[in-house]
Amino acid sequence: MNNKRNMFVRFLFVVLFCMVMVVSVAFAGGEKASPGREKEGEKAEKVEYPTREINFLIPFGAGGSADLMGRALASAAEKILGQPIIPINKPGAGGGIMYTALKEAKPDGYTVGWNSSSILTTTNIGNVPFKYDAFDNICRIGFTGMPIAVRADAPWNTFEEFIEYAKNNPGKIKIGNAGTGSATHLTAVMIEKEFGVKFVHVPLGAKRRVPSLLGGEVEAICVPLPEVAPQVQAGQAKLLIMPSANRDPVFSDVPTLVEKGHDLVMELFRGISVPKGTPSEIIDILENAFKKASEDPDFVKIAKQKGFNISFMGREEFEKYLAEQDKKIAEAMRFAGLVK
Repeated sequence: MNNKRNMFVRFLFVVLFCMVMVVSVAFAGGEKASPGREKEGEKAEKVEYPTREINFLIPFGAGGSADLMGRALASAAEKILGQPIIPINKPGAGGGIMYTALKEAKPDGYTVGWNSSSILTTTNIGNVPFKYDAFDNICRIGFTGMPIAVRADAPWNTFEEFIEYAKNNPGKIKIGNAGTGSATHLTAVMIEKEFGVKFVHVPLGAKRRVPSLLGGEVEAICVPLPEVAPQVQAGQAKLLIMPSANRDPVFSDVPTLVEKGHDLVMELFRGISVPKGTPSEIIDILENAFKKASEDPDFVKIAKQKGFNISFMGREEFEKYLAEQDKKIAEAMRFAGLVK
């Protein structure tokens, strides 16, 4: 009788042990499955963007070089994004009108801005109550050089001769620019500061610079390369220096300040910005799309015709570049007495 009881107890123990093991394995399996379910739940949904037209704000008037480059880029980006990109000109206040509209736009990826060096000049001089970092700055597309140009019959054939004359004759050289506080004005100011010379700065507006140089109103101009290139090629003007990191591929005989040992790079850059707070997934899509657009054969052809150097920078690199350029521009404005 005792043997039967002992056998029954052992049998019951085995059954209970098996039940415990089954429950443990099931519980363990449930725990292992849980991370999988959490992962699936946490997986970000793919952003459906864009699903409609995108407004492309341009801080310049219609018909100019910057406007035409922006429209060409927008046309190239349309092919990649699969939605219409509508160029909208918003000139005025040194770019301030466009940047204000962009800042106030909804951060949903359906309003983008064709930025330029004006995102630094107009913010530093106080045309708007915010700085360049009020936006998510996505990428730089490229830049245009801003050389110092003089008439073909000017007595200076090199930049060194030009600077030597300026040192010996302070205030004798009148140098034209687009306007007080513009990138071309500040480039000349930085040259003054770097070399210890004194120019008379003459704000002429974009359209009057080259005619004023050829007509003798000023002795020199700081100007975007495309605006004076035809006169240089026609033998009416000559370029003395290029304040860029590298020599221009077309005018490769013109030296840069960098190669002469001066850390002075002032370029008229252009890129893409969106309102602050635009989702990172949309920013990634736009960065990729505009990178591909900058490689589009039609855009590349127009860029070459306009003297625009395609030199793409992604978001991280562009932000560092903007910080460096902003520091230089703020320094130039203080030196010129434009800001405190």
